Formats: sequence, C-alpha cells, structure tokens
Amino acid sequence: MNQIELGTTGLKAPQIGFGCSALLGRSGRKESLRALGAAWDEGIRFFDTARSYGYGESEALLGEFLRGRRHEAVIATKFGILASSQPAWKRFAKTAARAVLKLAPSAHGVLQKTAASQFAHHQFTLPVLRQSIEESLSKLKVETIDMLFLHAAPASVLEQEDLLDAMARLVKEGKIRVAGLSADPDVVELALDRNLSQLHAMQFPCNVFEISAATSFAARSAGKQALVANHPFGGVARVQQTRAVLQSLSQNQALDSTLRAKLTSGEDSLLADVVLNTILRDTGIHIVIPAMMKLEHIRLNVRAISNSRFTSQEIAQIRQALSASQPTI
Repeated sequence: MNQIELGTTGLKAPQIGFGCSALLGRSGRKESLRALGAAWDEGIRFFDTARSYGYGESEALLGEFLRGRRHEAVIATKFGILASSQPAWKRFAKTAARAVLKLAPSAHGVLQKTAASQFAHHQFTLPVLRQSIEESLSKLKVETIDMLFLHAAPASVLEQEDLLDAMARLVKEGKIRVAGLSADPDVVELALDRNLSQLHAMQFPCNVFEISAATSFAARSAGKQALVANHPFGGVARVQQTRAVLQSLSQNQALDSTLRAKLTSGEDSLLADVVLNTILRDTGIHIVIPAMMKLEHIRLNVRAISNSRFTSQEIAQIRQALSASQPTI
C-alpha cells in the first residue's frame, strides 16, 4: 500500500491501521499474533494500542511482534485509562469468557459491562503520565513511541496546561515523536479551534452517518495535525443500517446506472469499500482504524482501500446520501 504523510508530524503510513484493543482481551495470544501477522503481510504499518488494552498486556504483545520490524512501523499508544491488575483466576476467567463469546455472541454486552468495571477512566495526572510512558516504552520494547494520545479525554483536559506541557517535554526528550488527543468529535473540534501547540495528532470515532464534524477537522487543522478515525463501521446496528441504505441507493433511479450496478453487489467487500472510502476519500482524514481480528476482514479492508471499485465522484455521491439518512439506533 502507498504511504502518506501524516500531517506535518514527519511520520508516514498507509491509510489503514490496526487497532490493538482486542489483543489479549477478546482474543487470546495465538489468535492475536495471527491477526498481527496477517495485517503486516497485507502491508499495514500503523498500530494503535493503549496502556489499558489487553488489561495492560496488549503493548507487550505488540512489542514482541514488532521485534525486528520496528523501523518499518508507526506505533501509537494512549494513557489515561488504567487497567486493574489481573490475578491468575481473572486471567482464567478471560479465557473462559472468550469461549462463551464464540458459542454465544449475544453475551458480548453482558461481558463488556463486566470488563468495563475493571478500568479506571480519566486518569490524567502528571504521575500517571510519567508512569504510563515508562511502562509503555518498556512493554513495547522501544526507545521512542511515535504517537502518544490522551485516551478518551474529556474537554476539561484541554485546560490542564501542565499536563499538555509535560507531553510536549516528552517530545523534546525523544520519548515520543508526537503528542495527541483521542476523544469524541466535539472535544477534538474544541482542541482544533484552540490551536493547542502541544497536540499534533487527533483520533476520534467516525462512521458514515456521523462524518460531517470529522470532515471539517482538516480545514480546522490546516493540514498540520495527523487525523486518525476509529470505529468506522460503528457497531452491529450501524452496519445493518449501512447495508439497508446501500440497498436503497442501488434502486435509486436518480443515480447513474453504473453506480447503481456497483451498489447491487452483495459481496462483503462492498460494505468495506463504501465505509472506508467514504471516511477517507477527499476528507483530509489520514488513517482509519477498523476493528479486525479475522483474517478475511483484514484482507477485505485492505483491498477496499488499495483497490476500490468507486471513483471519487461516486464516493462523494454515496457520502452525501449516507449523511442525509442519519438513522437512529
């Protein structure tokens, strides 16, 4: 895949990244390494993790996988959410929970609520920052982390000048290359409007029905910040809604017949093609990070970006139609 400049950060990567939230969480060690290997083989070089992912162990697995490959990879991690320590019985319980999910996927919501209670959110203090960066460097087995994000940060974090300045000092010290913010679109919009000198990367959730705010970020950042979109498919309900809208568009006589024919395809690749390119094409967003642990999903998503069936004009038409739909869940 072709690499692009990530704003003015000096970093380059293909436009699709690998999200590591499931590593050693929903997925076990063998499955996690297999997914990382497939992503690497498909040309993915941007890996997005966090201190809390995998109950604090995702970074270590990623560091192990990237040994000997570090010079080719862009590593992003986050701090601000702390995972509780995992005694042996809890590690066993995680393995059991994975087995339950394979047999009964509908249990995901209950297990997700149980897991959420094991994390402490909004831990944005100088001591947490110092401890987190040292732990991340150690777990990842690197001397420098490419991007460090404030994780799921509220707007109040933007008032913490001491914390933002401490992140900027980490850049000067060579421990990180870029400091950034990972937050909801309204918080990212506020940060861009304030033109905070310490933050040069923004990560935010973005799906095809809620893209209007994200498409304004490029203009606000004036091309300076690296813009990273996550959760592009928006969950099961959003996927179903996307498929329904695409089915409707394929029958819309107001659209060009060539475009309608392309939308008629029932292939799984159609969804990935529409979603990922609607978010990336001509929006100023640099990288999209879908959740993908299955090998077929990794391949479909990469192919969607590297070999899309749609022209830019067609993607613009689809984006407008999806944005106008605004379904509720």
